Amino acid sequence: MEDTVEAQVATEDKPVGHSGSSWQALWFLLHLAAVYALVKFCTPWLSGWTAGKVLPLLQHPTSSGPFQFLFSYLFGFSFFPAFLLGLINSRFKHKAAQFVWLVPTVILAYKFVTFPAPSVFGSQLSAAFHQYFAGGFLFPGSWAMSDMRDFGSPDTLRGLAQIEFTAPFYAGVGYCLAAWMGRRSDLSRKITEKVERWEETRFGHQP
Repeated sequence: MEDTVEAQVATEDKPVGHSGSSWQALWFLLHLAAVYALVKFCTPWLSGWTAGKVLPLLQHPTSSGPFQFLFSYLFGFSFFPAFLLGLINSRFKHKAAQFVWLVPTVILAYKFVTFPAPSVFGSQLSAAFHQYFAGGFLFPGSWAMSDMRDFGSPDTLRGLAQIEFTAPFYAGVGYCLAAWMGRRSDLSRKITEKVERWEETRFGHQP
């Protein structure tokens, strides 16, 4: 049974001519769209839900404003949801999902190396790192995410840059890591088998 499943997965995943390449390209675009959609919609929502619901429920409310909280934990709110989504989608065994990280990485690398130095005496590398990876944001606590583009402060522009370029990079790495783990360990099948065995143990001996 196990050999049959593995052979079927290997056959389904192997491209066949031009048609197979087209399907791989389509799956790649769909997985890439899933990563960017997660960053755009899930990351800000998850940050707001955590700050507004979870932490007060745990009696650990945060004193940070919504922007400061989001960007202080941008890695966690983008990487881990994408990792979970990648584990869920790993059951489809799409090889293309392992390469989604390339697009946000190339875009971020381009933005990084083309970022202008602050002055002839300033370091371009240090300025780019501060723009795309550093924290220490100062935002009014009453701002909403929709207000962010209406202000041109350096922290606002830096926050926009991180949510548009850095967060997709984090999410892409998490998503592809989960896809790679799922393909190598056959994690989804193992979980399914354990659930089935538990159901047989729990309900199989009832009269």
